[in-house]
Amino acid sequence: MNYRDLLNSGENVSVTVKLEDLREVFKEILGGLKLYPKSNVPTEEFLSRKEVLNILKIDSSTLWNWEKTGYIRSFPFGGRKRYKRADVEAIRTGRKGGEHGK
Repeated sequence: MNYRDLLNSGENVSVTVKLEDLREVFKEILGGLKLYPKSNVPTEEFLSRKEVLNILKIDSSTLWNWEKTGYIRSFPFGGRKRYKRADVEAIRTGRKGGEHGK
C-alpha cells in the first residue's frame, strides 16, 4: 500500500515513514507547485475605500462615479473593494488625466 492509498482510504492510521521516503513525497508535492522568487512577487499596495476617500478628500458618490466611468479601478479582495495606492496617488497629485485630476 502506498501513501496515496492510505490518504484515499479515509481511515485513521498511524504510519512509520523513513525520512528519505518523506522527502520524496514532499519533492513530488512541491514539484507540482510554481514557486516564484521574492523579486518577482508583485509588491503593489492596495487601499480600502475608506482610505481612498480620506486621501482624496472626496465623497463616496464621487468614488462610485469615478469607478463607473473608468477613472479609477477597484479590485475585489475578500468581498471588499481595494484600490491601488499608485492610482490614488496619481489622482491626488494630478498625474491622472481628465477633469478629476485637477
